[in-house]
Amino acid sequence: MPKGFTDHEKELIRAKLIESGFRLFSAYGLRKTNVEELAQAAGISKGAFYLFYESKEALFMDVTEAAEERMRREVMAVIEQPGESPRARLYAVLRKAFDVFETIPLLRFVTSSDFELLFRRIPPEKVQAHLASDAAFFDELIAHCRRAGIAITAPPEQIGGLLYPLALAIMHKDEQTAVFFTSGTDTLLKLIAAYCLGEVEL
Repeated sequence: MPKGFTDHEKELIRAKLIESGFRLFSAYGLRKTNVEELAQAAGISKGAFYLFYESKEALFMDVTEAAEERMRREVMAVIEQPGESPRARLYAVLRKAFDVFETIPLLRFVTSSDFELLFRRIPPEKVQAHLASDAAFFDELIAHCRRAGIAITAPPEQIGGLLYPLALAIMHKDEQTAVFFTSGTDTLLKLIAAYCLGEVEL
């Protein structure tokens, strides 16, 4: 880091990069956002950007992780809330997860080509750490539900297999298909909640 940046300034700049990264990536996507725009929005030069991040993809990963961490906190908070039944409580957890997921515009731009770009530009260990963090959160979510009296019996990999395609579909919906997702997503999440509790078989 240059001598001109104090530790406090470095913290402020990193926070600005995360904030401006979220805004620009959400508005234009990974491919259409460039380093110069990110640096300008954070109030630093393009050269100074590379003192904080080796690439825009590295910043994109940190922005994504920050957004996911906020989503995780909000979802976890729902688990302790009362409900008519374990199924109703689990549905509320899943509904909250998808509601918050849809408020993160950044995720709507994550396409297969973006993933390919990330895998080329980000060190494999960084990608693996991110995937491991996602898996760890999912396991902790299930464990937390069980401790709170929501007796999930389905294996995590089967639950993930049901939720992942739905998440992908939501990421790629448009205005024309949005109306079909509202009621359709509710029905699917209720079925998934019932399956997780062993109340129905698929």
